[in-house]
Amino acid sequence: MGMGLVAVCILASLLPLYMISRLSERLQLVIEAAKEVGEGNYDVKLHDMHPDDIGELSRNFQAMTEKVAAAQENLTYMSQHDALTGVLNRMGLDKEIADWLKAHPASHGALVSLDLDGFKFINDLHGHMAGDEALRTLAKDLIESFGHDQIIGRNGGDEFVVFMKDTEPEQAEKVIKAFSNKVKTFTYDGERHVFSVSIGYTLYKGDGMRLSRLFHQSDTALYAVKLRGRNHYRIYDATMENLNRTSLGFNLETITKNLPLALLVTEAKEDGKILFINKAMLDLLDCRSVTEFMAFTEEKQNHIICECDRERVRQLTEQQLLEDAGKTYFVTYCIRTVKGQRKHIFSVWRMADNPNYGRVFYATLVEQKFLWPFVSEHLSEDDDLT
Repeated sequence: MGMGLVAVCILASLLPLYMISRLSERLQLVIEAAKEVGEGNYDVKLHDMHPDDIGELSRNFQAMTEKVAAAQENLTYMSQHDALTGVLNRMGLDKEIADWLKAHPASHGALVSLDLDGFKFINDLHGHMAGDEALRTLAKDLIESFGHDQIIGRNGGDEFVVFMKDTEPEQAEKVIKAFSNKVKTFTYDGERHVFSVSIGYTLYKGDGMRLSRLFHQSDTALYAVKLRGRNHYRIYDATMENLNRTSLGFNLETITKNLPLALLVTEAKEDGKILFINKAMLDLLDCRSVTEFMAFTEEKQNHIICECDRERVRQLTEQQLLEDAGKTYFVTYCIRTVKGQRKHIFSVWRMADNPNYGRVFYATLVEQKFLWPFVSEHLSEDDDLT
């Protein structure tokens, strides 16, 4: 009996030590998990279901870790994606492309740079919400045309980038050409608008070329397209390095903005919609912005003309629509401005075919008081002056 009592005493003394040891082990698991989280590893698993304080601590720590991991994942996604379009941003682009090049150094591909032609005009004419919708639509078009498995992102502003993985030169050109020729539209406020893009691209030949160099080449090809008038695509070649940024900046947009003649492009219809104007056209009608101009004219070419001349100009327009494109007309008529002034205009018209809008009228306008002495002196009897 004495021996039994001794055994009971020994067990009684060892039991607290065992319990302390078990509690220490459970607490150590929490401490180790906390160290992992502190080092940025959120993949910890604590399954302590004991109904005591340490168990509750373990469960609360596990729940907190999962929430932090989810928040961290969301922050990482947001830091690498464009909030407006949902595609990668420049940080995400650099990382995704660099990771792919590192993992596939010998594979072939193509880096494509493109931007939306006349994006500022869209914003000025329809507002920034319309511009946002154009960008969202372009991003969706890129995913649809190039594929979900390619690296697609917004480089900033209206410029986008596509890296075509595992793509040979012939396939790259085929896809890029098809996208360039595709009619692109976006819908805003219930109205459908057509837009175009300029595209420059370069090839990755599995030769270890740095990403910065690839971006330089595709960007140079893109600006070469802009120099030639936009709405097209070109592959990089070394001769483009001779084009400096000064000459590349001297593009169609720069010319039309600073040309002293007023430019007007409209649909080739009697009540044709206005498609393009330049700054001189705004000045001619005493308008402070494109928005004011479009509100004043209701986006119709005949609303520019004074009522006294509308019927005559309408008949001339009708006559032009029956003839072949390309003939030049010299026209005089009276216009009205935002300030209520009447100005007598000398205009040169020509109808032409446009791949996006069909037949359109291109016109230059200038006040007769500046031009008439010269025109009357140099017009021949065969010139069509209406």
